[in-house]
Amino acid sequence: MAEGMARKLLAQNVRVLRLMRGWSQETLAEAAELDRSYLGDIERARRNVSLDCLERLAGAFGILVPDLLRAQDPAALGAQLLSKISNELAKEED
Repeated sequence: MAEGMARKLLAQNVRVLRLMRGWSQETLAEAAELDRSYLGDIERARRNVSLDCLERLAGAFGILVPDLLRAQDPAALGAQLLSKISNELAKEED
Protein backbone atom coordinates (compact mmCIF):
# COMPACT_ATOMS: atom_id res chain seq x y z
CA MET A 1 0.00 0.00 0.00
CA ALA A 2 1.40 3.41 -0.94
CA GLU A 3 2.42 5.77 1.83
CA GLY A 4 -0.54 7.54 3.36
CA MET A 5 -3.10 5.32 1.60
CA ALA A 6 -4.33 3.72 4.84
CA ARG A 7 -4.77 7.19 6.36
CA LYS A 8 -6.75 8.34 3.30
CA LEU A 9 -8.89 5.21 3.34
CA LEU A 10 -9.61 5.71 7.04
CA ALA A 11 -10.50 9.35 6.40
CA GLN A 12 -12.92 8.41 3.63
CA ASN A 13 -14.54 5.61 5.61
CA VAL A 14 -14.99 7.68 8.77
CA ARG A 15 -16.60 10.51 6.81
CA VAL A 16 -18.89 8.18 4.83
CA LEU A 17 -19.95 6.24 7.93
CA ARG A 18 -20.62 9.48 9.80
CA LEU A 19 -22.66 10.98 6.96
CA MET A 20 -24.59 7.75 6.40
CA ARG A 21 -25.74 7.97 10.00
CA GLY A 22 -26.60 11.65 9.68
CA TRP A 23 -24.12 12.56 12.40
CA SER A 24 -22.21 15.79 12.75
CA GLN A 25 -18.52 15.71 13.58
CA GLU A 26 -19.50 16.84 17.08
CA THR A 27 -21.85 13.87 17.51
CA LEU A 28 -19.23 11.35 16.39
CA ALA A 29 -16.50 13.01 18.44
CA GLU A 30 -18.66 12.76 21.55
CA ALA A 31 -19.59 9.12 20.85
CA ALA A 32 -15.92 8.20 20.29
CA GLU A 33 -14.69 10.38 23.16
CA LEU A 34 -12.44 12.41 20.84
CA ASP A 35 -11.96 16.12 20.34
CA ARG A 36 -13.98 17.45 17.38
CA SER A 37 -10.96 19.15 15.81
CA TYR A 38 -8.97 15.91 16.10
CA LEU A 39 -11.80 14.07 14.33
CA GLY A 40 -11.79 16.73 11.61
CA ASP A 41 -8.08 16.10 11.10
CA ILE A 42 -8.76 12.36 10.81
CA GLU A 43 -11.38 13.03 8.13
CA ARG A 44 -8.87 15.16 6.23
CA ALA A 45 -6.20 12.43 6.53
CA ARG A 46 -3.98 14.73 8.59
CA ARG A 47 -3.68 12.40 11.59
CA ASN A 48 -1.80 9.18 12.09
CA VAL A 49 -4.21 7.63 14.58
CA SER A 50 -3.43 5.16 17.35
CA LEU A 51 -5.01 1.75 17.75
CA ASP A 52 -6.90 3.11 20.75
CA CYS A 53 -8.41 5.81 18.55
CA LEU A 54 -9.39 3.25 15.90
CA GLU A 55 -11.09 1.19 18.62
CA ARG A 56 -13.01 4.24 19.84
CA LEU A 57 -14.17 5.10 16.32
CA ALA A 58 -15.16 1.52 15.55
CA GLY A 59 -17.04 1.31 18.84
CA ALA A 60 -18.92 4.52 18.12
CA PHE A 61 -20.02 3.11 14.77
CA GLY A 62 -20.72 -0.37 16.16
CA ILE A 63 -18.28 -2.01 13.75
CA LEU A 64 -14.94 -3.79 13.94
CA VAL A 65 -11.60 -1.98 13.54
CA PRO A 66 -10.76 -3.75 10.23
CA ASP A 67 -13.99 -2.34 8.75
CA LEU A 68 -12.56 1.17 9.16
CA LEU A 69 -9.66 0.24 6.88
CA ARG A 70 -11.55 -1.79 4.28
CA ALA A 71 -11.91 -0.37 0.78
CA GLN A 72 -15.56 0.15 -0.10
CA ASP A 73 -17.16 -1.11 -3.30
CA PRO A 74 -18.27 2.11 -5.05
CA ALA A 75 -21.41 0.48 -6.50
CA ALA A 76 -22.50 -0.88 -3.11
CA LEU A 77 -21.74 2.46 -1.46
CA GLY A 78 -23.80 4.28 -4.08
CA ALA A 79 -26.70 1.89 -3.54
CA GLN A 80 -26.53 2.47 0.23
CA LEU A 81 -26.53 6.24 -0.25
CA LEU A 82 -29.48 6.10 -2.65
CA SER A 83 -31.41 3.92 -0.21
CA LYS A 84 -30.72 6.33 2.64
CA ILE A 85 -31.83 9.32 0.55
CA SER A 86 -34.97 7.48 -0.57
CA ASN A 87 -35.85 6.58 3.02
CA GLU A 88 -35.34 10.17 4.16
CA LEU A 89 -37.54 11.49 1.34
CA ALA A 90 -40.25 8.96 2.21
CA LYS A 91 -40.16 10.10 5.86
CA GLU A 92 -40.56 13.73 4.78
CA GLU A 93 -43.63 12.86 2.70
CA ASP A 94 -45.38 11.16 5.65
